[in-house]
Amino acid sequence: MSHEEAFELLAPLALDALDPDLRLRVDAHVEACLGCRRELDELREVATALGTTIESPPEDLWAKIASHLYEDPRDATLLPPLLTKYPDSVIRHRGRVARRARIVVAATLLAAAAAIFGLAINLSSESGRVSNLQSALQTSAVRQALATPGHRLVELNGGYKKVLATFVVLRDGTGYLVSSKMAPLPAGETYQLWGIVAGTPVSIGVMGSHPRHVAFTLASASGSSILAVTVEPAGGAVTPSTPMVASGAV
Repeated sequence: MSHEEAFELLAPLALDALDPDLRLRVDAHVEACLGCRRELDELREVATALGTTIESPPEDLWAKIASHLYEDPRDATLLPPLLTKYPDSVIRHRGRVARRARIVVAATLLAAAAAIFGLAINLSSESGRVSNLQSALQTSAVRQALATPGHRLVELNGGYKKVLATFVVLRDGTGYLVSSKMAPLPAGETYQLWGIVAGTPVSIGVMGSHPRHVAFTLASASGSSILAVTVEPAGGAVTPSTPMVASGAV
């Protein structure tokens, strides 16, 4: 590894962002090069000051960041040379400032990406826990309803007398979806449950595009002799706008 190659890798080395094999090669050069060792010490001081003690980011994160840190000189637009020639000491100083700026940017991006990555995991985890809790509560309520004396099982049949949904209804009018074979609907549509009272459909509520956990009450449709389901626009309808896809006697 040449001095120039090793020197350009000091910043990611200071951030501990090199793969093991490449790190060993850069470390070997640093051991034999006083200038690179001094530069690495300064870069590590900058990294330490930033407090980059963060959780490990995804494996490919550094590759994505590093691809934007070092531009290919061949892609740069050539500008006319300046009339004033700066001393070599000024040029070296500017080089160190640029490298430190790059490590600040890299460390900041790493910290931000890791924070976002961790937040996404936490949100996903919490969302999953809430969903699991709701599912467990619903399952417990269904089991309790099925064990309650006087409950009724209502099967809703579709075409060819195929059972598409089964509900359990208690004496107080509380009901739960026990099982469903209704196909998932596209976005913008929902299944809606109706109670048929003296031949007139009364809305009990919408069940979503893929019913799994449904609880309802027949208070708004007391005296229902039939439960029925239609497909309606998302949000439901006041009266059925499509033929019933399934129905069953209460």
